[in-house]
Amino acid sequence: MKRRRFLVWSMGGALAGLVSSGVARAWMPDFSAIELKATGMDAGQWAVIAAVQAHLFPSEPEAPGAIDVNAATYLQWVLSDPALEQSSRDFFRKGVTSIMALSDQRHGRPFPALDPQQKEQLLREFESQVEGKGWLREVLNYILEATLTDPVYGGNPGAIGWKWLAHKPGYKRPPPDKRYFLL
Repeated sequence: MKRRRFLVWSMGGALAGLVSSGVARAWMPDFSAIELKATGMDAGQWAVIAAVQAHLFPSEPEAPGAIDVNAATYLQWVLSDPALEQSSRDFFRKGVTSIMALSDQRHGRPFPALDPQQKEQLLREFESQVEGKGWLREVLNYILEATLTDPVYGGNPGAIGWKWLAHKPGYKRPPPDKRYFLL
């Protein structure tokens, strides 16, 4: 936890500057309208999820963060899977809607526009709620999954997570046309 707190504070100034300057769009995932419809969430909701992920798992010089491992894009891919139960999509939508409402109540601004300290306080408050704690746990699970997945599934681009962890993937890795959901 001490490492995380240090990272939040050290990245805070840079991230706040990006948000206020409008440059933050560069780190936002680019979702197509078809993919957004499949997840049941709009671009604004995905911006909140991406900002939550970036806050929970920030990048540092020697380690990739949620943005680096394409965590939001990976989660979108998971939630757009037609085999996924609708309750899972509803769970994520309800959590992001709660964060959006809480951010508006406490600060009158969307979550991505908050400074790092405000984000931390808001997420701590959300974590104190039963559903908030479970939602944040699932968001973290999918960040880690994006870090460790085979790049063919949309997370871990260029095997950045594997390189960070000095992981050697097993063989044979799936080619794009042999991914499990296509078989």
